[in-house]
Amino acid sequence: MRLTDPGALLSSAHVLDSGLPVRLRLTRPSDGRYLDQFLREVSGESLEGRFGHAEPAREEARELTFYDPRQRLVIAAAALDGGSESFIGVADVTLLETGLAEIGVLVADRHQASGVGRLLSECIAHMARDRGASHVRATMPRANPPMLSLMERLGPTVKTVEREGTAAYTRLPVVRRRAA
Repeated sequence: MRLTDPGALLSSAHVLDSGLPVRLRLTRPSDGRYLDQFLREVSGESLEGRFGHAEPAREEARELTFYDPRQRLVIAAAALDGGSESFIGVADVTLLETGLAEIGVLVADRHQASGVGRLLSECIAHMARDRGASHVRATMPRANPPMLSLMERLGPTVKTVEREGTAAYTRLPVVRRRAA
């Protein structure tokens, strides 16, 4: 499988199968209110699948907007609606030990299974690979079939049971660079 270049994903609007235009972009500190609103609208089940608890916490919004880009990146999927935007998904990657990166994806309930998670996961995985990751891991407090499906779309995936819950490890496609 070949991952789409994140530069292309971040520089253009995408139209979902439903016809909704969506823009992917890196989050920034001024996005706190957008993320607070997004997290309040996501169901407890979805929050628990991503963060391990069903209530939105202020720490999540802060961690998704204030981060060191050398260690972590966060991308939001923003629905474009009459000149304003609202977040309908968010994905993050944290670079861990050599060659491994931890990813997480959260999509608003009404937009799940619409392609938002696929866009976010491909972009965040490509960014991880560009920063030296050969594998990505998603840790889930319980089995999460949609996240497992996203991981399997990225490449060969192994599912394990760990202390934190279920983990999926995916080997990212190797980029063959041509000599100049």
